[in-house]
Amino acid sequence: MIEPDTIMPDNTTNHFFRIRIPGQLLTGLLGLCLLFLPGSLWALQVTLNIADVAAPGFSARGIKAVLAQNGSAEFSIAELGFADRTLHGLHLHCAEFLLSTEQIGCLNGKLDSLPGLSVFLNYRVKPQRLELRLTGKKDESWQLNADLRAQPWHASVRLRNARIIRLSGLLPPDGPLPSQGGLNGTLAIKGDQQGVRQFNADLQLDDWAVSDASGLHAAEKIHGKLQAQATRTGRIWDWSGTIDWQDGELFWQPLYLRAGHALQASGKWQDGQIQATQAVATLPDVGQVKLSALWDISNSKLLDGRLSGKQLSLAAGFANYARPFLENTALAKTELKGHADLEWRYRKNATEALLFKLRNVSVADAEGRFSLNGINADIPWHARARSVAQVSFADSELMKLPLGASKLKIQMQGKDFVMPAASLPVLDGKLEITDFHLHQKDGNWQWNFSNTLTPISMDKLSAVLYWPQMHGTLSGYVPRVSYQDKLIRADGTLLFRVFDGTAEVDHLELYDPFGRAPRLSGNLDMRDLDLDLLTNTFSFGNIQGRIDLSVGNLELVNWRPARFDARVASSPGKYRKRISQKAVENITALGGSGAGAALQRSFLRIFESFGYERIGLGCELHNEICTMSGVDGEGEIYTIVQGGGIPAITVMGYNRKVDWTELLSRLERVMQENMQAVVK
Repeated sequence: MIEPDTIMPDNTTNHFFRIRIPGQLLTGLLGLCLLFLPGSLWALQVTLNIADVAAPGFSARGIKAVLAQNGSAEFSIAELGFADRTLHGLHLHCAEFLLSTEQIGCLNGKLDSLPGLSVFLNYRVKPQRLELRLTGKKDESWQLNADLRAQPWHASVRLRNARIIRLSGLLPPDGPLPSQGGLNGTLAIKGDQQGVRQFNADLQLDDWAVSDASGLHAAEKIHGKLQAQATRTGRIWDWSGTIDWQDGELFWQPLYLRAGHALQASGKWQDGQIQATQAVATLPDVGQVKLSALWDISNSKLLDGRLSGKQLSLAAGFANYARPFLENTALAKTELKGHADLEWRYRKNATEALLFKLRNVSVADAEGRFSLNGINADIPWHARARSVAQVSFADSELMKLPLGASKLKIQMQGKDFVMPAASLPVLDGKLEITDFHLHQKDGNWQWNFSNTLTPISMDKLSAVLYWPQMHGTLSGYVPRVSYQDKLIRADGTLLFRVFDGTAEVDHLELYDPFGRAPRLSGNLDMRDLDLDLLTNTFSFGNIQGRIDLSVGNLELVNWRPARFDARVASSPGKYRKRISQKAVENITALGGSGAGAALQRSFLRIFESFGYERIGLGCELHNEICTMSGVDGEGEIYTIVQGGGIPAITVMGYNRKVDWTELLSRLERVMQENMQAVVK
């Protein structure tokens, strides 16, 4: 319904209209209104104002047309809305405007929002046919042809070298926007009185570049093909499509991907839900993944899903799609090799089943902290059914310690995993694990187990770890090892038998073991060590006797000492106590330039060894400073070696505060025998 509101008498005539249109086809409306103007008015400039135009899915407000006496025309729309987008301030200038009972035309037009394009429009009234062409430099062309009277009505768009940057205004401003690239291809639409019923697209993307303001999403030199078809029957849409990414690079924080990806899919769309009944995704260097899904668009929620793949390459799959999300974990530099079969089922807001088959898989940490080789596994996990996983591996390594082959059986039900027993060869011993239990509580994963380490030869252990040759055995029993809230805690004691003495480690705790800076704490207590074996092993010079060593309040951050209270002291009891000239020199070197022996150099030179009564040296580390202590002493002076017997020697320390880095440097120089002590 059209109602004229006011007519202004002047050499310019203004007509104001308010229009409500129930249909969807508005093309040609403005021209038809102008046909009813009196013929005498065409010699004047005519201004037509239309308050608003509204139709389902479309609205226009503040429409204004100015027809000049020279045959040109100006058209403007204050606000144009369609779908979920709103455009403001649209303005079209027609150098030549044609208007008759048969057609409406705009020749050599210019649209302000699309600079550099020439507009041609021709609408034939009776057959209701529309032709719209936008042309620019370098053969750029956007051409729309529509037959609005036909049954079904149809429209097509042909694009040639169309610059994609012109569509930036139709995209969300806070998302990635195109900066260059072209479109070639066609779009076709057919419909009836109920709306669009068929859609087809066949497009070629050429040299696209997109990015957002944050720089976290970007793509360059993108080339590819997009094909899509959709047909509506009643309220149901049947659709299919293909995406083929042929060239270019994509960064979508944290993923960095290259061309070679492709997707073929088909399905249905009804009542705000889209269903992919069959889809195949091609992942370069990985393989093909088949999937199906039901997605609620209105709530952005996955209702049902299934994904499967055969013989998928784990090397590229883990490197490209998993490792970028593990940047701040211990797996950030991990590499995988081998192949896997995968099936994932999702239903009712949860994973229903996850089935893995691994074939000759290897896992290796680039920093050499761990590795697993020859992994073969069949893991059929179900959310509600009981199942058993079979896992085996040929060999492994943990912190340079080689581990032998093993086979594991894991009982699974939902988020509860139990391994009754497992045996892992470690050199000439075994690590026996019992009652392993992994489960989820209050949304957090936790586990616990018991273990026994049968005696391992320290000779073999020191050889494989490239330590100085040690003698004795390593064994232990830990009644409970647990993990909860990022903390691994060991209850019980790990027992070493080395240098004819004993060593015990207890109260071990490791926080955030899979993070970038794990923190280890515990206590070490070593008793009655044979100094003769110990000093000869480490080429420190010879000391005869026995010592006790304790390290309390030990804390390592990212495997570097951050805090401890360490002390070495002579063991109680009677035994031979002798110290060589070289050992005295090395102990003096550890004390720095302020340390020295109590007797004159000239007198000491005639002896190869000396007697002593006690040895004592301590370091309390805090904030990178070691507070030193000895057998006794006050102020800055303390005794490291207290003389006894004939000849006797006493070694003193003269500086209580020592930089930890400097102390390590001194120890390194001593071990390399690059520094000789000055004994007075």
